[in-house]
Amino acid sequence: MTDTEICNMALSYLGKGVISSMEESTENARAVKLFYDPARCEILREFPWGFAHRRERLALSAQDIPGWDYAYGYPAECLKLNRLMAETYEPYRKPFDIVNIGASTKLIVTDLENAFADYVWNVQDPNLFDDVFITGFSHLLASKIAMRLTGNPQVMQQEYQLYQATINSARLQDAREKMTEPVYDSSYGLARRGRWYG
Repeated sequence: MTDTEICNMALSYLGKGVISSMEESTENARAVKLFYDPARCEILREFPWGFAHRRERLALSAQDIPGWDYAYGYPAECLKLNRLMAETYEPYRKPFDIVNIGASTKLIVTDLENAFADYVWNVQDPNLFDDVFITGFSHLLASKIAMRLTGNPQVMQQEYQLYQATINSARLQDAREKMTEPVYDSSYGLARRGRWYG
């Protein structure tokens, strides 16, 4: 899969033909090029896609931020910070905040020592995208270019609804795949069913 193929999927939903590259000088190419990256980042943030899930040790910053014990550099390819983790297992999430200390410098501040970040990775290689993501991405992209290329708000709304349906389907599949803690019967429940011997 290539970025051009994803663009052509979006264009096909609108009945607008195909392009050979986002760099060609056509209205279709200009439209998909304008919205491709914003749509990609939006859908990456919307759902915890497995291919975009990353964990890494944070680099400690020398910057002193009042009210917090530690400041760490913000991961370069992070789109969304989910949580901070300790090197050893801790059952409770640690509070953190994001602060800007310059035009392009962000820090993560927390009281957690030796912190690891669990975050959404800014994946740009279409070969890493899974099939459900590609479907949702192409519908979201179609919804963003629909008004420019068709002038029809109903088409835009329809494509956005198809995008939302894809996200809902991904959430359902994800819930079915997650491992859950076993539920143990209480002594009261076992006694009512004649299975309590203690």
